[in-house]
Amino acid sequence: MIARITKDVPRATVSAIIPMFDQLQNVSSNSHGSGLSTFDWAIHPGGAAILHGAKQALQLTDHHMRASLDVYRHYGNSSSSTVLIVLDKLRHMERGRDNVVATSFGPGLTIEMCILKRSRHTPGPASSTSERHSRIYAIWLSLQSKLSRKIARKGPAAIRRDSCISVAH
Repeated sequence: MIARITKDVPRATVSAIIPMFDQLQNVSSNSHGSGLSTFDWAIHPGGAAILHGAKQALQLTDHHMRASLDVYRHYGNSSSSTVLIVLDKLRHMERGRDNVVATSFGPGLTIEMCILKRSRHTPGPASSTSERHSRIYAIWLSLQSKLSRKIARKGPAAIRRDSCISVAH
């Protein structure tokens, strides 16, 4: 059986975004900024009509929706849970805006939306994979060095045979 979705779905979906966002802003205890364009948007890539309709209705640029567009470009029309992949993609892109609106659409034209605040635990743009690997390797070497010194002070007899660490002298 092949499911066919009516052409009204993208229009209905897009028309639900702004009222949902307004309602979310009204009940939110934090002030996130008033303009739609002050957010990065992680929109479930449920089809080109939904993404382009949302862009037009919200008066956003491709940059606001860059992760959603990228996931759609690479994977096509996807289920509502794909918004998590969009959020992960957005997390690995350049610094971006402080707040993100994540929204997805489900069966029966349900809409789910949340406002997220980015965690800025590292200054500047996100580090590259090689930089992260270098930091992890440096930490590993430091731990290995500390462990080796501890083992050298206690001697090989101090090592339990059921542990994952072994020393040969």
